[in-house]
Amino acid sequence: MKTRGRSRIGLGVAVAALMASFAAAPGTAQADSGRRCSGGYVALTFDDGPTSATAAYLKALRDAGRVRATFFVTGSLAQADPDGTRRIAAEGHAIGNHSYTHPNLVELDAATAFAELRDTSRVVRAQTGRAPVFFRPPFGSTDARTRQDAARLGMTEVIWTADTVDWSGIPADTIAANALTVRPGGIILLHDGLPTTLEAIPKIVDGLAERDLCAGRIVRSATPVEAWPGLTFHAKAARW
Repeated sequence: MKTRGRSRIGLGVAVAALMASFAAAPGTAQADSGRRCSGGYVALTFDDGPTSATAAYLKALRDAGRVRATFFVTGSLAQADPDGTRRIAAEGHAIGNHSYTHPNLVELDAATAFAELRDTSRVVRAQTGRAPVFFRPPFGSTDARTRQDAARLGMTEVIWTADTVDWSGIPADTIAANALTVRPGGIILLHDGLPTTLEAIPKIVDGLAERDLCAGRIVRSATPVEAWPGLTFHAKAARW
């Protein structure tokens, strides 16, 4: 995936402006008040960035009502495109750890698997000032060792409850329909860098609004959440 770079000085000005704009923005379609969010909250999550399309994704989320999401970034891509990572954070989104090179972690030796998580957290912290507190294993492939590695780095593992299968080449309407199977408190899996997913963003937000659901942040859940039979995790969506 291609990445782009801009000057750090120019980015600093842009980031500051974006943060001020987000903080000062008036109420929008995502305002957490009244009946708007009476159905609860779900988390929109995007894996595998930053990419050359990340800026367009961020614009789509702004245009849909300054909707906030969680981007699970791949460390090698973040390292190559620090401006992309910083812009995600500057626009008010959360950043999670999605490993450094996107391997199947359970197939790696212990030291290599841990380094995948550690190095990504270091990159994100260097670029944004904060280390991730949530981690998503590539392919949803996990085991006790993977969860222990995440915990050693202060992270909670996050899987998903609604898989859009957007990577498979399906159209935007189908991606949105898959996303809208989510239940309150659930977590929707999407991917950065796909034109059809970009097209689906406003459809998903509108569909959630029809159910009085709002996009929320990920928080730790004391109660186990089922991703699929045989796999649970401890995270859910809540109000930002």
